[in-house]
Amino acid sequence: MNERVFIEENGQFQFDFSAALWATDQLNSQYTKISSVLSDVDFIAETDTEILLIEYKNTDVENAADPGAFVQKLREDKHYISMAMKFYGGLLYLLALKHTKPFCYIYILECATAGSTERLRIKTKIGSKLPFELQKEPEFNQQLIKRFEILSISEWNNNPAYRQFPIAAIGS
Repeated sequence: MNERVFIEENGQFQFDFSAALWATDQLNSQYTKISSVLSDVDFIAETDTEILLIEYKNTDVENAADPGAFVQKLREDKHYISMAMKFYGGLLYLLALKHTKPFCYIYILECATAGSTERLRIKTKIGSKLPFELQKEPEFNQQLIKRFEILSISEWNNNPAYRQFPIAAIGS
């Protein structure tokens, strides 16, 4: 398999970053081996113009451990803090590697109970914890985040900015 084609933790979808300049799914293993308190995004991919930090959650897959637990998490601020911390952990890693392209955080969410209204609420709650306002301070001479999006797999695959990195069900 191509070194830039990654299988998500449930083993049901693959993320093809073959067209990326650079990509990794190893941040978790790097942080775990040093017993770090840092959180990690699932994937990082570099394009010609930006770096994508990608978090993936899918409660709709067959044999999902406890889809109801995720819906419960959406009622607590702890989930939104956790999702923001994943961005910060990825950002620290990228800054240590001296990457300077704009950073974009994409949360790919597959959850039947998270319709458009709920997804907007999720985006607002997570977005308020990201450094959009902080980077406006005069002492920050580097943009910390360019944009934050929440997309479904279909929205990702159909978006001109991301369709060169298709997500596909394994075996399809």
